[in-house]
Amino acid sequence: MKEVFVSNSINYLIKNNACQEKDIKIFRYTLESIYSFFTKTSVVLLLSVLFGTFKITIFILLFYCLLRGFSFGIHATKNVYCWITTLGIYIISSLFIKFLSIPNFYIYIVYLLSFFFILLWAPADTPARPLLSKKKRTVNKMIALCLFSFYIVLALFLKNPNFNEIIAFVLLIQSICICPLTYKIFHIPYNNYKSYKK
Repeated sequence: MKEVFVSNSINYLIKNNACQEKDIKIFRYTLESIYSFFTKTSVVLLLSVLFGTFKITIFILLFYCLLRGFSFGIHATKNVYCWITTLGIYIISSLFIKFLSIPNFYIYIVYLLSFFFILLWAPADTPARPLLSKKKRTVNKMIALCLFSFYIVLALFLKNPNFNEIIAFVLLIQSICICPLTYKIFHIPYNNYKSYKK
């Protein structure tokens, strides 16, 4: 289904002179990302309604996507792995937050460790999207740190146990995604901008 959507879209763009041969790779990647985002988001939201975790899932989706948009991180090498991690991040963590209470001590440890992870390793690129511009890497790191600070201030200000847990999960998951050890475990190159060849 995805291939049909991507192929038909590219053919339409080429036919209407909106895409040239040299741009096909970029358009294909973008269309695949759009398709994956909407299909996975639809399934996640449907499941969250069924499990009664819609509100928690929406907050995780919002805060995680925003932080990941600037700190980047590892991507699954196969679609099936992507589905597994997506459901794990948004559905299992939502159920965990709904039914279990995490002591503040552990939440604050996650906050502290996440700060250092983002400071040291964000943004973490991938072989498919190496971050070649030093300026862009610096800007993304600064924005990621600002988002981190905003999340912590918001969590402390609201003083809501579930919200604290949501922020902690988002930071924990993203910290794992940008950690060099995670890349090593899954045999994916790290700091791809250093070895990128045109």
